[in-house]
Order: sequence, then C-alpha cells, then structure tokens
Amino acid sequence: MMPGGHLVTSVALSGAAYSLTGSVPAAAGCFFGGFLIDADHYFDYLFIERQWRRPMPQDFLRYYFESRAERVVLPLHSWELMGALTVVALTWQAPLVAAYVVGALMHLFFDIVINGEYGLKSPVKFYSFFYRQSQAFLARNLARPPARRPDASLASQFWSVRSAAHAPEPARTDPGTADSA
Repeated sequence: MMPGGHLVTSVALSGAAYSLTGSVPAAAGCFFGGFLIDADHYFDYLFIERQWRRPMPQDFLRYYFESRAERVVLPLHSWELMGALTVVALTWQAPLVAAYVVGALMHLFFDIVINGEYGLKSPVKFYSFFYRQSQAFLARNLARPPARRPDASLASQFWSVRSAAHAPEPARTDPGTADSA
C-alpha cells in the first residue's frame, strides 16, 4: 500500500480506537504504528542509501516511488520488533505500545496483501528483519524489478493504493478482435 492508503487506514483505525476506548494514547499508538512506521523508509533513504544531500520530501518520494533503493533495512517493518513490543505492552500494561503494535500489524497486513504479490519475492518473510539481513538487505534479492512508469505524478503515487511501479500492466485488447455487438 502506498503512503496515502496507510494515512487513511491509520486515521480510521485511530478514530475507531478512540471511539471504543476513549483513550488518546490508544488512538495515537494506532496512528503511529499504522502510518509513522514508514519513517524507516526515510531513515533508509538518508543513512543506508546516503541521500542526505537530497533530504527534501519530494526527492525522497521520487526515489522511493521509482524503486531506486539498493538496500532495504526498514528496522520498524519487522516481525521481531512486533514480538518484542508485544512483550513490552503486556508486561508493562502500556496502551500506547499495544496500540502501536495493532497499527503496525494493520500496516504490515496491507503491505503484504496489496504490495506483496507484485513487489516482493517473499512477502511474509520480507517483514522479518533477520530474513532481510540474510539477503544482505539487497533490494534485488528481496523485491521484484519494478516496471518503470515515469509519467505518474508524485501526488498520484502517494494517494494510489498500489505502487505504480509494481502494479500489473493493464490488459491490452486488439481493436480488431473486439466484439461490435
């Protein structure tokens, strides 16, 4: 799922959490886990890909949407982190942390269901930090090569459900074989 989809689903989950619990920490945790988990993409962009000379959001989004990353560390997108945070939430009765886990699991679920089939070689394994480490964090080992679609604007890609780079090609029909009924 692209950032706009995560934003919308996170706002909805946060609203539902607040409606059900009346807890601002629970609502905030759902939003942080559902949307702000993607801050690790920016971390990768600046520190792993060494793009600190181009820190502006439009440069980051263009780089990300065009699938130019060579390494994919994504420390927050991790089953291992979700497990550790679940232990913390249960041990210390921390609603903010518990809600973060709920939001993050929703985020990972949508990533797997919406992006996994087209973009990732092994969608469920991809979200294991240790699996990505075993692949040297190399994008070419973890993701399928994207189809380049430079005509899509940054705004349209932000709000799209699936990355234009990994969306299936539209079916093409031969005008000579179309039914003329």
